Amino acid sequence: MPWTGRRPLLTVTTPRGRWNNAVALELEGDRLRNWAADDGLLVACRVRVREGRLGIGLTKEDGSTYASRERTLPADPGIQHPRIWVDEPSDARFLVFRNVDPEGRPTRFDVFDLLADRLPGEGSFTASWSQPSARAIDVRELGRLVVWARHAWDDPFPAAAINGGQAGSIDIVDVADLPALYGQPLPPAWPPGQDKPLDRWKMETDDAPIFEFLWRLRRPRRHLEFGTWEGFGAALVGQSTDAEIWTINLPQGEAGGDGESLYAQSDAGSSIGWRYRSVGLGSRVHQLLCDSRDFRTGDFAGDFFDTVLIDGGHTPDLVANDTDKALSVLRPGGLCVWHDFCPDPEALSRNLAPLGVVQALVENFERWRPLFDRLYWIRKSWILVGERKPR
Repeated sequence: MPWTGRRPLLTVTTPRGRWNNAVALELEGDRLRNWAADDGLLVACRVRVREGRLGIGLTKEDGSTYASRERTLPADPGIQHPRIWVDEPSDARFLVFRNVDPEGRPTRFDVFDLLADRLPGEGSFTASWSQPSARAIDVRELGRLVVWARHAWDDPFPAAAINGGQAGSIDIVDVADLPALYGQPLPPAWPPGQDKPLDRWKMETDDAPIFEFLWRLRRPRRHLEFGTWEGFGAALVGQSTDAEIWTINLPQGEAGGDGESLYAQSDAGSSIGWRYRSVGLGSRVHQLLCDSRDFRTGDFAGDFFDTVLIDGGHTPDLVANDTDKALSVLRPGGLCVWHDFCPDPEALSRNLAPLGVVQALVENFERWRPLFDRLYWIRKSWILVGERKPR
């Protein structure tokens, strides 16, 4: 369907109450079912939200199970241009507009135009490193994966121009082989989390044993962490080693693109760091409440920290900021670890945090890779490890 004129096609006031549907437009299911299995679907529209907050998404036959990610639009006097991407078009049946106002007030909106576009071959992405025999991630292919995954999120962050793509590779170390890489015996119940798909991975249960192994292996004296949240990461370092810990968090917590908190009250105020305090580590932890862009690395020597964990803001610009600052105070031979690095197509299309981290690594690979003796993704995990070159 092509773009039309300037007059609204629809002017709607939703029912009162959050999550109530206002309009459901049916798609031509027979046509979508005849598309190739690897084709994608892009639906775009021009909308003005006069009051409240509007949700737009594609649902399956039942009208309530989503076949796409739902886009939410705040009230704005201007016209907004949301795009909705579907990797399995045959599942999509209705384009649904609904009230998502947090207070349940009616949402008033105008729909000016609708456009549906077939995306040949873009419904899925098969990464070469999904094969168990693969031992490296080609960074140019990783960049193509980032471009593909950004469709699902309607280009959620700015993308830096990379002339010709970044050449090079990131090594792969299977988690089962990680202890042997360092000449260590297998820890109990190793490897962790092998029956769980990566798009449902959790740091506290699935990545925690890997972090514990790395920290015990390195036994840092001084550890730096970007992103405290509730203090699980700091508690894990403190219980695994004798390290003195510095950890950075925004006083109000991490926010999304709309300015709203991503983790409600668990990432602000007294909730920040409660886990390390509850296990008696408060005296070994320096809690820094600031924007990491304001973190003063000049207060530390260039070789002050033995290990760093980058797990703060997840937009590419903040990952780049935190990495650059971490590397300026990490000693030669030290360990730099990024959490939420997951080059799995399914995980990237369903989780925004790893997309920002992976995009940052692609965009800055040429600058960062020469600083490390070894740079490797632990498969399967959401962890990237860099071993800083010695002097």
